[in-house]
Amino acid sequence: MACEIKNYLEFVVDEAVDNFFKSTKDICKCEQCKLDITALVLNRMPARYIVTAKGRIMTKLKETEIQFQVDVLREIIIAAEIVRKNPRHTNG
Repeated sequence: MACEIKNYLEFVVDEAVDNFFKSTKDICKCEQCKLDITALVLNRMPARYIVTAKGRIMTKLKETEIQFQVDVLREIIIAAEIVRKNPRHTNG
């Protein structure tokens, strides 16, 4: 089985952005805005690279910490406001 390196934060942020979109009405939910928000959050937070199943488990445990959840949500809110003020999508 070949090993692959992944930034586990990508999975966490993608899920958190989906949840944020479900609970927020005043933001564009197009794919471009979602990707822009996700990219901004990932660029502002430290990467959490994993290679092994153990690494994935350890990162998953870290994900349950309240401060980690708050940090991710804070960054999503900041990124969503930036994207809301400067959308890159085209309304066709």
